Amino acid sequence: MNGHSSVITKNIPLAWPVRLPGFFLIATVLISFGFVGFGGLSTVNAQSFQSEIKGVVVNGTEGGVVPTDFTVELFSVDEAANQIIEQVSTTVGADGTFSFGNLISSPGITFRVVADAGDYTPSVDLSGVENWTNVRLTIYDETTSLDDISVTSYVMMIPTIDARSRQAGILTVINISNRGDRVWIPDLEDPGLTGLDLLRFNLPDGFSDLSVESELPSGNILEINTGFAMTNPVPPGDAAILMSYIISYEGDGFEFTLKLPYGADQVRLLLPDGGGTIAGKGFGSIESVVVTDSVFNSVEGDDYPAGDEIAIVFSGMPQPTPLQTLSDFFQGRTYVIVIIWVVGVALLGILGYAMYSSRKNAVRSSERDDEFSSRADIVAEIASLDEEFEGGEVDEDQYRDRRDELKRLALESEDAAPAQHPE
Repeated sequence: MNGHSSVITKNIPLAWPVRLPGFFLIATVLISFGFVGFGGLSTVNAQSFQSEIKGVVVNGTEGGVVPTDFTVELFSVDEAANQIIEQVSTTVGADGTFSFGNLISSPGITFRVVADAGDYTPSVDLSGVENWTNVRLTIYDETTSLDDISVTSYVMMIPTIDARSRQAGILTVINISNRGDRVWIPDLEDPGLTGLDLLRFNLPDGFSDLSVESELPSGNILEINTGFAMTNPVPPGDAAILMSYIISYEGDGFEFTLKLPYGADQVRLLLPDGGGTIAGKGFGSIESVVVTDSVFNSVEGDDYPAGDEIAIVFSGMPQPTPLQTLSDFFQGRTYVIVIIWVVGVALLGILGYAMYSSRKNAVRSSERDDEFSSRADIVAEIASLDEEFEGGEVDEDQYRDRRDELKRLALESEDAAPAQHPE
């Protein structure tokens, strides 16, 4: 195991509440409880300096050979300055042996030997080796087949839930194993290469802020709509992949169809106590576990074959309080749009009623005016209007407008007489 890390460029801003501030702390706790095995976290005390390095390169693939022109490179590592500098390279002998002599000790400087095997470059840090004259570098023949890759454990944990925004922070650790004797490396030059030819893992719909770390040799993390794929070489043996992301849920939970193209010996899901329930195919009864003084509900399923899928349902997750919902409503712009809409509808209603009333009155007046055949009829209408006004049946403005109109009609009447003009 080489302990190299491959990191996706999208990292987690730690300031936001639902992010995973305890990313590596939680991973360490998971390891301590036996949920995962992350070999890259182990440390070895630095050894005393030695002036010579001797070793051998071997091919771990059955029937494989070490090329005659194979080279090994020596690097100096300055951890304080975060620098790695190439010092010298050498070609291995016919038996795969190599050596570097006349090493000069410097404070804070260690050495690393690297086998130049193309896309896969196994290395050994001498700070973790007691005997520098017995260094072993193992190379492998390559394969593009994923048939020997399997998942020994898949642990999905939800350590943080923000009920107000209905968002959950998810931490997942996947232990994979290459049970063959060849290093898996995708053929990126193949024009027919698809995502199915890469090491891939799916995530719930709508995931965001994906961050991935692994023990695998350096490679690329390709984020896709359904999850992510990796081009990292996978040598024989075990390695761990650690990832985190954010998922938003609607209602009281979300569903996740976990696809297992490589199968899984064990799948375990953990949800905070009181954070909801988990259901899925093949899961046993819920058990309580304590992680960093917090209680989690855990469910587990075993022996899933390659190509299997698990429909997982998270339900009963925390909801925002009515006060939080109201507060978020007024903090956003939604309430402004709603108010504008309500006021607009009210104004349209008022305007429409005014136009209707005006048109109705005009039609009524026109119809009534056409009914007058003589000046006497008009005078009678004025008298009737006066009575309605005195009885409070007619608004004053309407009364005066209508009376003025009737007086005008009376004056224009052909049989009008001065003595009978209305006052």
